[in-house]
Amino acid sequence: MRITSPFLSLILFAGFAGAQQQGNSSSATELVSSGYGLDTFLIATPDASSSQAARLNDDRADGEGTVPAPTEGYVLGNQVVVQTEDVDLLVNLARSADENAQISAHALAGFYLVEVQTVADAIDMTWVLEPVFGAGKVHLDVERPHSFRLPNDPRFSNQWHLRNTSRPEADANLEDAWNAGYTGQGIVVGVVDGGVQTGHEDLAANYNSTASLSGSSSSHGTAVAGVIAAVEGNGKGGVGAAYDAQWSKLYYGSASYTATNLLHRNDINDIKNNSWGPWDDGTLWTITNIEKNALIDGAMNGRGGLGEIYCWAAGNGSTFDRVDYDPYASSRYTIAIGGVGDLDQRSSFNEKGSSMMVVAHTSGNNRGIDTTDLNGYTTSFGGTSSASPLGAGVIALMLEANPSLTWRDVQHVLVHSARQVDPSQSNWSQNGAGHDINYNYGFGAVDAGAAVALASAWQNVSAEQLYDSGAIAYGQTIPNNDPNGLSFTINVPASFTVEHVELILNADHNTVGDLRIRVTSPSGTKSAFTVPRGDTKDDLIDYVFTSVRSWDEDSAGDWTFFIADERGGSTGTLIDYRLKVYGNDGSHLGGGFLVSASNLAAGQTATLNVSGATPSSNCWLGYSLSGLGSTPIPQLGITMDIDSPVQLGAMQSTSAGGGASWNAPVPANASGVQVWFQAVQLGSKSAVLAATIQ
Repeated sequence: MRITSPFLSLILFAGFAGAQQQGNSSSATELVSSGYGLDTFLIATPDASSSQAARLNDDRADGEGTVPAPTEGYVLGNQVVVQTEDVDLLVNLARSADENAQISAHALAGFYLVEVQTVADAIDMTWVLEPVFGAGKVHLDVERPHSFRLPNDPRFSNQWHLRNTSRPEADANLEDAWNAGYTGQGIVVGVVDGGVQTGHEDLAANYNSTASLSGSSSSHGTAVAGVIAAVEGNGKGGVGAAYDAQWSKLYYGSASYTATNLLHRNDINDIKNNSWGPWDDGTLWTITNIEKNALIDGAMNGRGGLGEIYCWAAGNGSTFDRVDYDPYASSRYTIAIGGVGDLDQRSSFNEKGSSMMVVAHTSGNNRGIDTTDLNGYTTSFGGTSSASPLGAGVIALMLEANPSLTWRDVQHVLVHSARQVDPSQSNWSQNGAGHDINYNYGFGAVDAGAAVALASAWQNVSAEQLYDSGAIAYGQTIPNNDPNGLSFTINVPASFTVEHVELILNADHNTVGDLRIRVTSPSGTKSAFTVPRGDTKDDLIDYVFTSVRSWDEDSAGDWTFFIADERGGSTGTLIDYRLKVYGNDGSHLGGGFLVSASNLAAGQTATLNVSGATPSSNCWLGYSLSGLGSTPIPQLGITMDIDSPVQLGAMQSTSAGGGASWNAPVPANASGVQVWFQAVQLGSKSAVLAATIQ
């Protein structure tokens, strides 16, 4: 881990993700043992620690003596790769040539890295070491130009939700995931809808009939299937987010038929997308027991016990509806996916909700979605009907990257890899674990590149923990037309890391639209479930409200349940209430510890806290400005899950309780910058904290 001070100093420079230590030297031409042979490079800054370079192609002249133009795009570093079993000899030779040389073991046994100050020094070092260890076993660490293989299907250029060339940040970042090699191969996504045209020219090749049920076709379902898995490279239409995944045809209908489809061939179907739900009319809807239990069974037993992944459109009810009123999308066994448009702003139809996990790109700003349609194509698909399958496609890539992810792991990866959108939007805040949260966006937009990077290194979350208060009887009137309402404190003595929170209510009331209901965590995070509206339905009977807003907070402490009747007329009685807090004990993290942040704002002094680490032991805290990645730290026997980590401050010894804190000034011009934190100890590491500077 390299050490840099002060905190976040790199953000003062443009292009901080690729910032390099620049020297003042002029360019130079050098013969280099690059690992790919002997190459002659024109090196831009040989006295820097890293430099752009162009390969000179004099050795590649054609039969007429014409020399190809130099090949640009190489990056030369200040490290030499050495393959040897005699590390003592390597150390002696390297230190004799350069007393400041640093030698470290690579994660691959038998290979070592010799780091010196500059590119020029590293080239010199190769010529010292190669005669001893042999040709091909010593070379400069070189990054060659990469060829990024984007689809060439005729409509792909219109699919801005996959690759937005006019506003590059406003898409699902599929390019990074595809370039990492993930295209959905081996994953099956069920399309639970009104039917899909199985013979469509851009869908047929990816259709899995064995995982499907028979029935009619629909334009809506055909569009959904195209967003997920339209075929790549066939010269027709566009592509799906997971263009090598297979899809199956399933249906919604009566309660029992829907339950049948939610359970159908969950040994083959890995994910089931549901771009449907109750009417978006601002009223509380209910779910039948057979459908509710089908979701539970799928999550518990699907995919060989890893759990079926149920994606659900969060709803198109705009500001007069909430995801919390839809018991399908707000179930903890499903992933509620809302919408964000091509300007990276809230889609006009998008609902709010405490159960919304993420958003994905769809219509609702300027442009619609280009995808398959009955017997052809459309450019105007949209709504959360299109956001949900885009999220499902990204999850297919995650499962390809790590097939062992459980249904809970998938939700963790989405939370930790989501990208903050529209940062100036007033509903953004941070929960007690440092996650950015927003009623409009959940934890942010689905980012395929970040998601597959995190998924590939993800350790399965530990067994689920549960605190259940049981039904707490009250049996008294809710004060009518009184915004002060009633508040109840529920003390949770158990300490674990929060995932989902459920509030189950029984109330006798003729107009449930009069009620405002919320829960506040011990960390102060509020989860609003209902607001006063024109809902004249009667009563709440074991009604389950679900929140994800306290994700990764500590469960222990006083939770507050608030209910108020804010309109005159109908009165009601609160019969009982019940709080369930689900989570994990963190043991899957090795050391089982977490990083949290407070006051992470431009011009302020932020505090970074580590909790649950090994007591009275050395602890390092690192950050990245370039995102998630895989960075071996051989000295500690771990691989960090962030890219190019920079050590924050000095190493600290944790307290007897396993805690430590770092204070760090945040530059005044850092607002909106994303940063990723991870703490490490010998042999263990924390979860990654992704945050955006306010």
